[in-house]
Amino acid sequence: MSQSWGGLEQVAVSDAIDVAGLGVSVKFLCFENSPLHQKIIAHPKIEVIPLSFVPRNFCDLKLRGELIKAVDQGVHLVHTHQTTLLGSLVPWLWNHPSVGLIASRHMMNSHNKKDFIHRTLYSRVDALVVVSEAIRGNLLETHSIREKKVKVIRLGVDFERFDPARVDPLLQRRLWGVEPDTQLIGLVGRIDPAKGQATFIKAAAGLIKDWEGRSKLKFVIIGEETRGAESNHLSELRDMVDQFRLGHSVLFTGYQDNIPQVMSALDVVVMPSRQEAFGLVAIEAMAMQCPVVISRGGSAQEIVGDEECGLLVRPDDAFDLQRQLRFFLDHPDVRVRMGHKARLHVQTWFDRKKRLVNTMSLYELVLRRRRASLTEPA
Repeated sequence: MSQSWGGLEQVAVSDAIDVAGLGVSVKFLCFENSPLHQKIIAHPKIEVIPLSFVPRNFCDLKLRGELIKAVDQGVHLVHTHQTTLLGSLVPWLWNHPSVGLIASRHMMNSHNKKDFIHRTLYSRVDALVVVSEAIRGNLLETHSIREKKVKVIRLGVDFERFDPARVDPLLQRRLWGVEPDTQLIGLVGRIDPAKGQATFIKAAAGLIKDWEGRSKLKFVIIGEETRGAESNHLSELRDMVDQFRLGHSVLFTGYQDNIPQVMSALDVVVMPSRQEAFGLVAIEAMAMQCPVVISRGGSAQEIVGDEECGLLVRPDDAFDLQRQLRFFLDHPDVRVRMGHKARLHVQTWFDRKKRLVNTMSLYELVLRRRRASLTEPA
């Protein structure tokens, strides 16, 4: 169950496709006519249940109707990637003790959730899945949930799709009008203040000012604005580019679906988010042998190790970002070596096949415990 489209939603889709590929019957709830809906509706082994309403976070009667219908049709396990919906899922599942409930949490939590309501909701959750040890530690500190319920299942990359040997790195550059000898630095992600595009532009301005007379240098911002966002952040970013007179150096490409091709075109990928619990973009870039510069905090250390596969920067610090990018530009040999190490690191820790095995093992464990609880003597 998921609601919009971004890194979290991509994970939900890929998990559903992988599980369905094993012959498991999958029903997928999402917003009607959303990008997520369009992405998965054509899959022959997944039944899509489009929602024409926005579920409320507590006791939503419409969502209850869809949930009960699914349970009556034989659903034995509910997996939500939106923990905010637990307030509408848990009340209706109390009367269905045979149905397992798993929630995935992709973000750090910044406030205390040890109150009675959250404690009650999470008592019905069979497992809380997180993508890193850092998030696991954060949730155990802020939630009243038993330690053994919080499971780390790392994100996974499809290494057949994300394979540098299968992609022409010059193809995407030609589409963007970028010459082969230009050093190209990119930021991939939703256009959102929290993603750090403004910091990226400020760092670009500083680098270009100090780069005149050297090799060609361009920056590319890849992604679309958050759907339903009240502010027009994209317009603000374009104004910033004009203010710094970077019109010929900064490209806005909009949403791109061909991510392996995009990553192959870049020399460095930047993730200057204020807080990125885990960067799917980062491990996809690393799988394409592209080193990353990523904000400290969250799971950054788990992604790049001891900076063997990428560099760390302070969030919201354009000068620090400029410094680390300058290091990569001045040391292309280090950048290339780091890119090769990055792919090996991702292959070891973030394999999509391993994620599927771990996910299915958890599903089977939850269902087995649910069945056992029904047969235990009162």
